Amino acid sequence: MIDGHSGGWQALDEELARWADLGRRCPVWLRDDDAVADTPALRRLLRLCGDAGIPLGLAVIAAAAEPSLIDPLAEPAGGRPEVALLVHGWAHANHAAAGEKKCEFGPGRPAGARRADAVAALDRLRGLYGERLLPLFVPPWNRMAPDMPDLLAGAGFRAVSAFGDRIAAERPAGLRWLNTHLDLIDWHGGRSAVAPEPLLDALRRHLADRREGRRDPEEPIGLLTHHLVHDAAIWGLLEALLDRLAGHPALRWPTVPEMMGPEMMGA
Repeated sequence: MIDGHSGGWQALDEELARWADLGRRCPVWLRDDDAVADTPALRRLLRLCGDAGIPLGLAVIAAAAEPSLIDPLAEPAGGRPEVALLVHGWAHANHAAAGEKKCEFGPGRPAGARRADAVAALDRLRGLYGERLLPLFVPPWNRMAPDMPDLLAGAGFRAVSAFGDRIAAERPAGLRWLNTHLDLIDWHGGRSAVAPEPLLDALRRHLADRREGRRDPEEPIGLLTHHLVHDAAIWGLLEALLDRLAGHPALRWPTVPEMMGPEMMGA
């Protein structure tokens, strides 16, 4: 849990106050990865987002996806968040050579095979979930070969979401980049929650960079979670963040279709 009186919160609150004093609101969004089915953890995540009143981008592993995933999304809307389903690769299978970072759509595989898997993933998830599935590609492990954007655009995708700084020029034309920037899990230090103070400071710096023009102020700041592996500390960190941030007047939480552009609003 985050101490509400910590120095990290104080510095973040001061930065948010600067945005509010200027009458500005920074876009923020939440992406959760590795969804495959209706589980208690997924329902907990949906309750948290619903209580906070924020939308959710849910990245689904195509080959493992089950029809049950749609069940909690189809229940009565009261308290349920708006959820967009995204394409999280085909099987989340590592094809990288020994000693290289894990990657499903990396340069070690032929372009044709990578494109075929991306097309198969889009087709299968559309068949399972219909219009709730958006043509937004989330590469497993947040990495892919340099030619994948062109392959994805040619395969019918409209957006990509990875991790970190987006590429300077969005290419090919029409393919949007909606990255995440803050991961709540310490993957290399025990796989529990990251330390709150560095996370809050990173969020503060992202806000300051957008306010002062070092980054595009309209680029949403992305939070990243993985509901299936959350322990009590990760759930507590997420709950504390949403409790403090979701209703803040200096922030807004656009839906994924809104971030993808006007042409997706009726999709």
